[in-house]
Amino acid sequence: MTSNTFISTPLISVVLPIYNAGAYLSEALDSILNQTVNDFEVIAVDDGSTDSSLSVLQQYEKKDSRIKVVTRANKGLANTLNEALTLATGEWIARMDQDDIAHPHRFEKQLAYLKSSGADMVGSWVKRFGAGDRRIVKLPESDNAIKMALLFGSPFAHPAVMMRAALVKELRYQPRWDKAEDYDLWVRAAIAGWKMANVPEVLLQYRVHGAQISTAASNRQMQLSQGIRKTYWNYVFGLWGKDKSCIDSVLNARAVAVKVNIEEIESALSEVLLHCQGEAREVVISHALKIYFRVAADCPSIVSKWTRLSSKFSTPPRLKTKIMLGGLRLFRIRPESNFFIGIRAALVFFQAR
Repeated sequence: MTSNTFISTPLISVVLPIYNAGAYLSEALDSILNQTVNDFEVIAVDDGSTDSSLSVLQQYEKKDSRIKVVTRANKGLANTLNEALTLATGEWIARMDQDDIAHPHRFEKQLAYLKSSGADMVGSWVKRFGAGDRRIVKLPESDNAIKMALLFGSPFAHPAVMMRAALVKELRYQPRWDKAEDYDLWVRAAIAGWKMANVPEVLLQYRVHGAQISTAASNRQMQLSQGIRKTYWNYVFGLWGKDKSCIDSVLNARAVAVKVNIEEIESALSEVLLHCQGEAREVVISHALKIYFRVAADCPSIVSKWTRLSSKFSTPPRLKTKIMLGGLRLFRIRPESNFFIGIRAALVFFQAR
């Protein structure tokens, strides 16, 4: 790592929130400093760490003038991100997490993609590592596919995103959505008309480890995400001038021990599928199958209903998909069961349809 002359108005501001990251922080910082594009600053905000994080940051700050360290008492992630945004001076905001590793060409490829596509924000695929998980997470590439995927969850890996600074500084992160602050921002950005994209290749190694999120925090994240999903479903159906009465059944398919109306689910998903083509349609079909798996136990005609939806908007379902749906119905296997969790893992692995 070499020292660089301070850049008063850098092209990129890297926003790096830090909390007790001493074990992994050096790897993350090195991956930023070794980018093929070096016109950047790093805004590293230490959110009241109690380990060696601040010491590591101060060592790097002495070696490279592009690194700017701020430290204060703990205020939570959303507030920390907003503080970094306020301090950022670059044209683009690049997010980075304290324990991930950026590929050397990440900034170069994202800037090129932003220029060629005219997008306001761009993410990328990520490869998970640690805890025995080495999956590649492939995220939708096109603007329409991403905005359809937002109906079901976040179509971005937060630490792999690059955004126009002026736009994200206007929207900012909302502390009341802390634990789901990124999903909330993407939905508000979509409503505001941002053009979105993902580079269809791995540009970030995403570390998976047990300390990332507690069970309580995970439950809160799921509850918050449900509220964000409802906001976006209502917005989209309002934009299309469609009846919103079927939306709750789609959302409740994620809830435990809540009966849903399969006809309303089919109606809502069909409406979405009518409004998309190509990659966007395949993204929606993939999410639709996951919903049908979740409600299969309470739907006697689940196989025929899935066959009808899939055949109408994509291709007839594979035999193994019919068998899995039929088995879930026959044995009344519910989403909260360990067996269902195993089936879901197989679905992700094989990308069955």
